[in-house]
Amino acid sequence: MPELPEVETVRSGLARELNGKKIKSAQVSDGRSTRRHASAKEFRAQIEGRTVKSVERLGKYIACGLDNGAHLVIHLGMTGQLIRAKNAKIPKPKHTHVVLQLSSSEEIRFADQRTFGEMFVATPVGADEEVPLSKFARLAIGGNGGSLRSRVRELAHLGLDPFEDQVGWDRFAAITKSRSTALKALLTDQDVLCGIGNIYADEILFSAGLRFDRPSDELTTVEARRLHRTIPEVLSEAIKAGGTTLADEMFVDLDGAPGRYQLQLQVHTREGQPCPQCRTPIERVVFRDRSTYFCPRCQS
Repeated sequence: MPELPEVETVRSGLARELNGKKIKSAQVSDGRSTRRHASAKEFRAQIEGRTVKSVERLGKYIACGLDNGAHLVIHLGMTGQLIRAKNAKIPKPKHTHVVLQLSSSEEIRFADQRTFGEMFVATPVGADEEVPLSKFARLAIGGNGGSLRSRVRELAHLGLDPFEDQVGWDRFAAITKSRSTALKALLTDQDVLCGIGNIYADEILFSAGLRFDRPSDELTTVEARRLHRTIPEVLSEAIKAGGTTLADEMFVDLDGAPGRYQLQLQVHTREGQPCPQCRTPIERVVFRDRSTYFCPRCQS
């Protein structure tokens, strides 16, 4: 599933492509991709003729602000791809379910093999409406995350975003102390921290020298500070590399190019290969129905 670095890679491409442009028309060939709407007609009616004013991200969601205060919200799910085409004559990728035709004659195509992703329009929040934020999001001391949540009520439940929400190490440590759960489960809980999934949880925990099943409330102050620092460091490097494209080749950017961070992975998918720090073979276990990779020595 695309995680924060992959979604941010797509968001930055969309920002360059969509900002200031009008969505001339929309085509929906599979209603599962717009399932929050009663019909494809309803979905189209809410975006056709609208100009995109902003493209933001929170966790694994992209929110395109429209000129009437509504937002076109996109979640890539497990296999979703957004592909730019210069014109309608270019053949569409297989499993293309939604096509947005822009006033510039270009198209943004949403292809999704397993149809777990979605597009929906979030209507504007009323002037007198107060959107309650999640208890973890309320811990932020700055950033743009709170503003986006208050404008898109459908995203208000999300936990802290490692970039869009500012939270000091002391508050982060308080979160780890408040929950008696395995560290990997904590990192991938979208109600606590949004945007991190299976790949980057493994990479973050390796870089922090922490075992995946270590109870979060047992972290020392030094360990909590190290984990707090490591999260944005690993994610930033992955964003610089354009995200991770694994063997299934499902993730590509807006121009169809794969990411490059898979060349920098330290433990994820590297079962049996030597640890880059101590040369001990990387191990793989199944944790909560997902493959987890770690160094049994560096993360003892």
